[in-house]
Amino acid sequence: MKKHVFTITYLFIIMFFIGFSENTRGIFIPLFKNEFKVSNSIIGVMLIVSSLGYVIFQYIGGMLIEKYGYKKIYFISLLLNVIAFLGLGKSINFYMLLMSMFVFNAAISLFSIATNSLVPILFISYQAILMNLTHFFYGFGTSIGQRSVGILLKKGFGWRDVYLGLSVVFAILTIIFFLVNFPYVGFSKGRQKINFKDIIKDKRVVFFILALGFYVFSEISVANWFANFMITSYSLDSLKASYYLSMFFLIFTVGRLVGGFIVERFGYFNSLITFFPTAIVLFTLGLLFGKKYLFLISLSGFFFSIGFPTIVLIVNNTFKENKTYILGIIIALTLTINMILNFIVGVLNDLIGAYYTFYLVPSSLLLSLIFILYIKHKVYKGN
Repeated sequence: MKKHVFTITYLFIIMFFIGFSENTRGIFIPLFKNEFKVSNSIIGVMLIVSSLGYVIFQYIGGMLIEKYGYKKIYFISLLLNVIAFLGLGKSINFYMLLMSMFVFNAAISLFSIATNSLVPILFISYQAILMNLTHFFYGFGTSIGQRSVGILLKKGFGWRDVYLGLSVVFAILTIIFFLVNFPYVGFSKGRQKINFKDIIKDKRVVFFILALGFYVFSEISVANWFANFMITSYSLDSLKASYYLSMFFLIFTVGRLVGGFIVERFGYFNSLITFFPTAIVLFTLGLLFGKKYLFLISLSGFFFSIGFPTIVLIVNNTFKENKTYILGIIIALTLTINMILNFIVGVLNDLIGAYYTFYLVPSSLLLSLIFILYIKHKVYKGN
């Protein structure tokens, strides 16, 4: 484990800045709407395009890793991040913004599939702790990013300034890349290959897609729409909205930090079956009781926290062959669900308003819980 300390630390730092950058979009959505004169439905299209970039590169990412290795894929991811942030910062119209969002999501998708499949390989022991710790840095970056961006906007900086600053950060990370030693992970040439159709026929894959898909939608919807919900429904300013949003992800991050130990102690499914219902109750109460109880939604972040890394670990431990390819397909189709639902959110925001639309978040988490229970009792044999 010691020989991988510098490598994993470097990945933690990148994970921090990906979290910082990816979820600033939620703060920027009202600004995008104002500057480019677009509706919530068009913002929904932007989120679809973003998700499409992620989905495509999740699907092909596993194959690219097996063909070219982890190091080359990480390098491509870093370069694409630099290009995307320069494009975002210099966007002269909404179409350029869309294209840059696509490239950005392609970049973080490659980083995600590489990291989610590499960490369990590098560290056989304490997988839940290290996987949750990896995603802790994502959540930590998100929390710091949400609050920092709110403060920067209040001080007169623009969203373009933030993206151009991030292009510099990722350029520096690209330079540091050449000092990092990525271990070689061989992929057996003789193992049986399976195609997409065979994978989708496996009922385990289908239920993992549904469980992870509805969870991911609920988490990403908080990042994408929580600020818009507060500004639209309660007339909060960007700074106040960023406070509740950053608190959600700060508490979410604490959950990621300690969640790995909880999962190691009580098991994958027992932890999920305890955390998800608590998150659903807190989130729903925060919606029902109104503006003064928004802190309950922020507090629910702790119980969202273990969802993604724990389900990914269950997937990794379920499939023994072609697991990188299978994981890529599961996450790709997971994000297809998220893409469709985010478009629906954009349309519903215009049709019935942000308040009622936001009930889709706890509803989606409930569906994820139902599929997790099915996997536990009908599909999975293990922890």
